Amino acid sequence: MVFDNVTKFILLPIYFIIHHNYIFGFLHKYFIKKFYYKNLKFELNIKSIPLQNYSSFLFKTYEYNDRKLIEKYITRKNKSIILGGGIGFIPTLTFKNSKNQILVFEVNKEIIQNLNKNLIDNKVKFKIYNKNLVYKKAKNKYFYITNDFLSTSSKTKSKKKIIIKNLETKIIRNFNKFNTLILDIEGDEEYYIQNIERFKKIKYLFFELHHNIIKKDKIINLMRILKLNKFILQDKCFNSYYFRRK
Repeated sequence: MVFDNVTKFILLPIYFIIHHNYIFGFLHKYFIKKFYYKNLKFELNIKSIPLQNYSSFLFKTYEYNDRKLIEKYITRKNKSIILGGGIGFIPTLTFKNSKNQILVFEVNKEIIQNLNKNLIDNKVKFKIYNKNLVYKKAKNKYFYITNDFLSTSSKTKSKKKIIIKNLETKIIRNFNKFNTLILDIEGDEEYYIQNIERFKKIKYLFFELHHNIIKKDKIINLMRILKLNKFILQDKCFNSYYFRRK
């Protein structure tokens, strides 16, 4: 779990009964098979989905905290860059609310095909990059793949190590027309918050904060950096945050 200790204590029973349950996960994986949300449908043709995680698709708690903020605050004003495409759920919701083309970054090549299909099937206007977004030229970055497709990260090591090419913001056409950054990247949100002053056109910032990866003192510093750069907290849902620049 990626929450702080207080939230963990409150959510623990719900987490294991509904969101992370082997029995309900089995029922969904072998009988329902796809993730349905409102009028949207998502394929789950990914090997690295743990059985218990399917329970979140059954009860629609998958990406609950991010979903609540995206559905509440994303509108036509937002032109969004999304880091951590996953199955395409948050990217699809973002597009449906904004009607603006989105840029999607996903470093795990093994799930790109499924992500691409879901975005096409849900009629999203998008561009996908299997690269690591950086604000200036730097060495290509190592990431670690696990048996859980949600846990691809440069912060937590595993036996499967991959190198991902960096993509500089200046290489992306019309990058400065995008004003919204949405991050669900397993601890790598630290890089973008630390360097938020480099992303001068970003006015709206959504991110999932991974307390299990980033230490408390670093979290305090990240919040200080946001304040210094005139980002004001607008709302949060568990460990997901929405900041807006003054």
